[in-house]
Amino acid sequence: MNEERSSSAASSGEGRDVGHVRAVQRAARIMRALTEHPYPMGIVELAKFVRLSPASVHRLVATLVSVGWVEQNSRTSKYRLGMGAVGIGSVALVTNPVVHDGRMYLARVAQWSGHDAVLSTLVGAKTVQLARSAGVNTEILEFEPGHPQPAHAMADGKLLLAYLPEDEVRDVLGVEELRRFTRNTITDLDRMRREFEEIRAQGYAVDNFERFDTGRGIAVPVLDSGGRPLAAMVCLGKLDPAQDAELVQQLQSVAREMSDRLTATGDLPSSSFEPTQ
Repeated sequence: MNEERSSSAASSGEGRDVGHVRAVQRAARIMRALTEHPYPMGIVELAKFVRLSPASVHRLVATLVSVGWVEQNSRTSKYRLGMGAVGIGSVALVTNPVVHDGRMYLARVAQWSGHDAVLSTLVGAKTVQLARSAGVNTEILEFEPGHPQPAHAMADGKLLLAYLPEDEVRDVLGVEELRRFTRNTITDLDRMRREFEEIRAQGYAVDNFERFDTGRGIAVPVLDSGGRPLAAMVCLGKLDPAQDAELVQQLQSVAREMSDRLTATGDLPSSSFEPTQ
């Protein structure tokens, strides 16, 4: 019986909870799930997504509702992120040194390349853009921070996924079928793992019209104090493949300078990513 419990805990990811407050980690998984899905989710749907029992999810969600981080639709009984979470996220975008200082470096990349420069992070199977600087060749008129994009089809998403431990990649990408957006979108997990190996070897990621037919992206990591990806710096637009090497070099130089500046001011945190060997 004990062996069965251990096996069940390991398969659900609970084996990684040692040394941490398990309820907090479970609540964080629920918050990530609601962040990934812009539409409200019911208890059963949430339970399936975070791989917990409906009873456990119901108790955790009730607590999250009580502190204002989650809200329930009174007609459908489904849940979404609450105003408390919205307020915290909005303050973080203004005060977080990585985002605040990152805007200056994004502006340099956008001016040099003529294309949009973006700072993004990973939330489950989605990338979330934190800051953006428009280049002269931009076709995007407005930018709204926080809009999630499918990580498997974006350069920044593939970059950040590539450095996750294998069990986390399996948890993130194994929940739902990878959606195809263009004929170049990678939807096969084995092929995606080979892509991750290449990304780790070369230190950057490219999406070749995998999300949109009209544009592509190149992403490099902004490293934390442990040398792990804290965020991604990505250039987006109608990028000329002949200039990829030069663009990668420029992005890597700017990202290193950004990390060095944050280190000097004591504002460079340690990310939650563990390096993949």
